[in-house]
Amino acid sequence: MARMSSLSAAFVAGVVVAASTTAIAVTGGSGSTDLNSKATPTWLTVKVADAMGTRDTITWVPTGSFASSAEERVPRYPMTAIKGKDTTELSLAAVRNEQVSAQLAVASGQNLHDVKAVVGDLKGPGGATLSGDDTQVRFVKYVPVQRSKSEVDWSATIDQVSSGTEVSGDRNPDVVGDALEERSSVDVPAYAAQPLWFTFHIPKKAKPGTYTGTVQVKADGRTRTSYPLTIQVADASVPDPKDYSFFLDVWAQPETIAQASGVELWSDRHWKLIQAYDRDLADRGQKVINTTIVDNPWHHQWSLGTRKSQTATPYSSMVGWTWNGERFAFDFARWDKYVETARRAGLGPDIGAFSMLAFQDGEHLTYTDTRTKKTVYENVDLGGDRWRAAWGAFLPAFEKHVKAKGWLDHTWLSFDERPISTMTVVKDFVHEVAPTFDDRISVAGSISTEGVASNLSVDWGGIDAMTPELAEKRHAAGKTTTFYVYGAPAHPNTLSYSPAVESRMLPWISAQRHLDGFLRWAYNSWTSDPFNQPVYIFTQGDEYLVYPGKDGPMSSIRWEQLKEGIEDYELVAQLREKDGGNDSEALTEALTTATRDLDGRTKDVTDIETARAAVVKALTS
Repeated sequence: MARMSSLSAAFVAGVVVAASTTAIAVTGGSGSTDLNSKATPTWLTVKVADAMGTRDTITWVPTGSFASSAEERVPRYPMTAIKGKDTTELSLAAVRNEQVSAQLAVASGQNLHDVKAVVGDLKGPGGATLSGDDTQVRFVKYVPVQRSKSEVDWSATIDQVSSGTEVSGDRNPDVVGDALEERSSVDVPAYAAQPLWFTFHIPKKAKPGTYTGTVQVKADGRTRTSYPLTIQVADASVPDPKDYSFFLDVWAQPETIAQASGVELWSDRHWKLIQAYDRDLADRGQKVINTTIVDNPWHHQWSLGTRKSQTATPYSSMVGWTWNGERFAFDFARWDKYVETARRAGLGPDIGAFSMLAFQDGEHLTYTDTRTKKTVYENVDLGGDRWRAAWGAFLPAFEKHVKAKGWLDHTWLSFDERPISTMTVVKDFVHEVAPTFDDRISVAGSISTEGVASNLSVDWGGIDAMTPELAEKRHAAGKTTTFYVYGAPAHPNTLSYSPAVESRMLPWISAQRHLDGFLRWAYNSWTSDPFNQPVYIFTQGDEYLVYPGKDGPMSSIRWEQLKEGIEDYELVAQLREKDGGNDSEALTEALTTATRDLDGRTKDVTDIETARAAVVKALTS
């Protein structure tokens, strides 16, 4: 997985510190007591009541404005005066064919039952209607905060990431609102906040104009609050996700889907679940089907000589390698099915193949010896005779296979944070035995590999060196350039307790820097129980953007905010095209406003809405 090795000489050398993880004495998630039903600790009730200003039931709009309300996490136990209690009207701005998220929160000095929200139909111009049934209402689910020392010394700590308001509790455990649970209603303990997450889906054919309706918050069978709602739909549209210009590359892991769902790996049920996750990725415009061509490509050399996977559940190879004592052979059946399943769900067209090079470890081969029927793990030297023999057999066989499948033009040899010295050896070897892949090498890592990678995702430490001029030059040459974050930097990021606005801001950073998109490891590399033990090695949330649901992914605040930032990027791209590829004064100002403070703890959360409004105005004028 992508790690900013260029920023940590100690990490490059394989020097790490021992993990010291605080156990969480609480249950929650699948098959156990729901953490979100836990009664508020007694000592907190007075403090929450003071923050509420009453012991009666209240609802409020986080940030005070419905339009920016989704860009802030609501603490489970508010400790400071609650903002937004006096907001009486809800207002949103939208364009056609997009989603718009917003939040309301509710709390009471008494237990609340059957809490839900009802969105009525919105009446618009000329009798047009936005159906209330098209609005998705989910409930922010609180997950435990695992205060731990990462095994890697560069990884951001909670104190560097969180403002201190998103995380609340009594350390047994502290919690943060992140997952978005799909259910008809929820019970809320006394003196605990419960945000309701609204996702308004604006139809592709919606008439521009003003739509009005109501939102009701109900509990215990009666309406507690009713808000008038206005949605202003502009005469502009975003494309369907499959047509996004934004290049999203999020690395999914199939093994954890089986593990979290309790199904057999590669069973029929597993494949159906994989397709559900693929559909979610496609809904975000994911451009790459990332595959494994070796076993455990993220094997890692850890402290004290320990060699183990970087993920709690190791990746397995989708290609079967065998050796009969004379030659290697390859079975692509599972690899083919994975690609075909993803393509049916709308992913691609690109296919990433990980990886000819080991991640932060010595080179090795894993294969079945057909003479003994045993799995062999064999250490080899990069560029050595055995390495050349193995990859010299694989690459031509792989090329022949993907050509026969009609996928050759979209298949990439993918690499994660390998130094230029290593990448040069690979580049020369690929040119020697399979030159058709010369221009289809994808690298997530240092900008030093820019001359090797036709698809380069540059780490945050090298993003300034990837100037807009260089990015535009690469784009004109048909090359793709993105950036990534991981357990660092502390800001901006998509960690479990990162300020929510930062996920929305990331595509704006790509737009400002003339980059093509964004990469993130990982989509779903969960621990065995992310609802109870959310951390394996890295900073919480570094390893996943969604949570395991019953029949597919359970979304998160950061995953939704990232999508809406991508929609913003599409509007920026349209404005650039309208202006002949140039950045007008209005666009420059909007990009500056959206990205003027990368630290969400101090950022004005209205910046994004202000910048977006300016883009839409310029686009529609």
